[in-house]
Amino acid sequence: MSPTMTHTVRETGQWQHTLTVEVPADEVESRLLAVARRFQQAVSMPGFRKGKVPLERVRQDYAAEIEREFLERFIPEAAQAAIQDAELRAVVPPSVQNLRFTPGQPLSFEAVVDVAPQVQVRDWKGYPITRHPRPVTEDAIDAMLAQLREESAVFADVRRAAGGGDIVLIDTQRLDANGRRLSGTRSKGTRIMLGAPELLPDLEAGLTGAEAGQERTLSVRYPDDYRQKELAGQQVRYVIQVRAVQEKQLRELDDTFAREVFGLETLASLRDRVRRNLEAEDAQRTRRELEGQAIDELVRRHAVDLSPRLVSYMLEQVVHEQVGEREISEDLHKQLEEHYRPGVERSLRREILLGALAKQESIEVAPEEVAEQIQRLADSDPKNAARVRQHYASAERRRSLADSILERKALDLVIGASQVRDESAPRG
Repeated sequence: MSPTMTHTVRETGQWQHTLTVEVPADEVESRLLAVARRFQQAVSMPGFRKGKVPLERVRQDYAAEIEREFLERFIPEAAQAAIQDAELRAVVPPSVQNLRFTPGQPLSFEAVVDVAPQVQVRDWKGYPITRHPRPVTEDAIDAMLAQLREESAVFADVRRAAGGGDIVLIDTQRLDANGRRLSGTRSKGTRIMLGAPELLPDLEAGLTGAEAGQERTLSVRYPDDYRQKELAGQQVRYVIQVRAVQEKQLRELDDTFAREVFGLETLASLRDRVRRNLEAEDAQRTRRELEGQAIDELVRRHAVDLSPRLVSYMLEQVVHEQVGEREISEDLHKQLEEHYRPGVERSLRREILLGALAKQESIEVAPEEVAEQIQRLADSDPKNAARVRQHYASAERRRSLADSILERKALDLVIGASQVRDESAPRG
């Protein structure tokens, strides 16, 4: 924080503080001058070369723009500096109010800061939670191998009529009501799998029995809810050139399959890898299950009042993630907020309680643990390892990763102190 800036802090609500920040006139003038000089380098006027317009002329003609840029840049910076100086950890961006600004005069504003509630986690041991292990069976391994075999299938050209399961490679062109080909509607190299669940019945019927080299004319009825709006509910005629009929060929499930597809020496080695992967997946599933039960108990046993501003801010982030840049109505926005509110509030209470427990039990995360986690993330995705490391190059992202590690360690403590009972999971 600039040594010339001053601030005072007062509590204005539960877990809320308001900072009054004051900036002397000479610093305001210095900042305005710096912005004006940036404008001077960019503007041009009749009679002056670019960058040579007198500074006072720039400040006079662009006063409103200079002041707006100054405020947009300086106020967030000054608010953040005051928050840090006051040793507050804001959980949402501060809200600025009561701004008083007149060139040549001191500047002042208020920053409303919401901080995380300080809670005591008293009841966190002995939770009754249930683990549902699902041992990996030989049948499960066989099913996964069959899936891998399907995924590695190849399609080879055949000289026969197309049937169920075959791929038909076609070129298409739409026809008008008089049977003439419509320019601009030609499509090449479309792959159609006969028997696919999503295949339209008219296409299925029109291509069954087709052979390479044939030309066929088909009439296709599109359902009213078809994903392409311009075709929905329409009856469209096409002329189709059949370029190839391809048959799916499955590889033999043997040592060669293991070696050529997965780089393993034997089918037994592949079975062993599949087993370990399925066991790891089940371990992750049971861990998520235990975490969910432990968090439910933790939240149920500890009342935490959440800041309305924090809830609103997080809901806005979640809704934005779902709709992106699409414009939605106010009613739909409210419906989405209500839909996501329970999950957002649970997540916030989880974060607050686990953070409080970590502080209470003196749990810490060393820089080496953060570095090790980044290395694990990079190792799990070798192709994007450099991008992963770059992502965590900033101090803010490393701090966020440290917070997630801290939460996990606190949750480990709760689960470790729980009464865990094993119960076989139903298969489905």
